[in-house]
Amino acid sequence: MMGSAGIVGLGAYLPPRIMTNEDWEGLVETSDDWITSKTGIKERRIAAPGVCTSDLAVEACKQALNEADLMPEEIDMLILATSSPDVPLSSTAGITQHKLGCDNSAAFDINAVCSGWVHALDVGSRYVGTTGYRNVLVVGSEVYSRILNWEDRSTCVLFGDGAGAAVLSEVEDGRGVLGSWMMSDGSGSGVIEIPAGGVRVPISSNGFEDGDQFFQMDGREVWNFAVEAFPQAVRGVLERTSKELSEVDLIVPHQANLRIIEAGMKELGLPMDKTLTNVHKYGNTAGASVPIALKEAVDEGLVGTGDLLVTAAFGGGLAWGANAIIW
Repeated sequence: MMGSAGIVGLGAYLPPRIMTNEDWEGLVETSDDWITSKTGIKERRIAAPGVCTSDLAVEACKQALNEADLMPEEIDMLILATSSPDVPLSSTAGITQHKLGCDNSAAFDINAVCSGWVHALDVGSRYVGTTGYRNVLVVGSEVYSRILNWEDRSTCVLFGDGAGAAVLSEVEDGRGVLGSWMMSDGSGSGVIEIPAGGVRVPISSNGFEDGDQFFQMDGREVWNFAVEAFPQAVRGVLERTSKELSEVDLIVPHQANLRIIEAGMKELGLPMDKTLTNVHKYGNTAGASVPIALKEAVDEGLVGTGDLLVTAAFGGGLAWGANAIIW
């Protein structure tokens, strides 16, 4: 069991521009029927030109800080989960920290792709209450519209932009983050990747091929991985925290694909009313999807004091994991 670190403020920000499946029909060979039947996605949000991952993060963080009744200078650590950073370096967390005015905090990025925020929540919760760390800000933010190949119909229709944030502070005993379960399989690192842009294949080097600077994914391998990883992560964190599946009030999963969520819930033997889905509105917002969905669940009254929540995610790395939280 961890200490009594809990979420005391939530925030989410989605860019105002809505891009529908019908909009994509005019750009690539696809259809609303195909996208909806395969993924459950109807629309997604797209950041305006010049708006960066850090800008979305700042807006989500402002909401979370307001809900927690804290000022930016009261944050001791800022952890940002992203796989679409403003720049390769320095950290997007540091850029966000400066824009937000968290002048007294440490700041660093976590890249666990779509499972980044559940990893960040685990790390952040371990700091809360230790010497020098009263309040930790954990944010997931993505602008995938800039790293996608808009001519690759197998990936470009799946993703959207957005950010979600949580403030972690000490809470009374019996509440907060009970524990986490994390796993990685680096042998699958090529299943989801941007091949070029790092030191292995620098852009414009002899080994660079046009298109390798964009996000690439083996859809079939991702499906096979995700439908097993999602329920495994849920069961793993419940076993680690000595909780039973029957005690869970709500599962908040990564919003990658409605069909993956349906398959995972079926494998767990749970009805769909034990989860929340918003992938139809926002698409896959990668590392931001879990906090965005959690914020929506709370706002819709699906979460009550004392409820047991499980946040679960899976994605590139390959990496997957879950957190158990008493609200």
